[in-house]
Amino acid sequence: MPVSNQEISEVLRSFDMIPPEDLAAISTRFYQHLFNRAPELRAMFREDLSGQSMKFMSTLKTIVVALKDPDVLHAELKPLGEGHANLGVVAGHFAPMGEALIDTFQESLGPEFTPEMQNAWRSAYLEISNEMIERGGISGGC
Repeated sequence: MPVSNQEISEVLRSFDMIPPEDLAAISTRFYQHLFNRAPELRAMFREDLSGQSMKFMSTLKTIVVALKDPDVLHAELKPLGEGHANLGVVAGHFAPMGEALIDTFQESLGPEFTPEMQNAWRSAYLEISNEMIERGGISGGC
């Protein structure tokens, strides 16, 4: 089921609540949450995550904004999915990433991260990850 306009608004609003100067620290926290949930994924990343962290947040923002236009979203997610497939990412890796993302927003925004925002992020992440898996030819195994 496509992400609703209300869900897109909630996702964008929650993202915009993070001050730009906090993005680096928050993206670092995302990776900490990810590796706590799925330590086996740590080996897929270089030791120094500083550049990767900012790239992740920048890409995430681009994709979140693209949720408003399915054609733009598809165009963004195909090469992103293919790139992840080439790195050895499989469909099973997406679930812990989604949960780490929720953990990160909950930690960063505290009580301002409402249940509506959390549900919106879950819906958006599900659509984004399914599109990346399908369009990128990502295999299903772990």
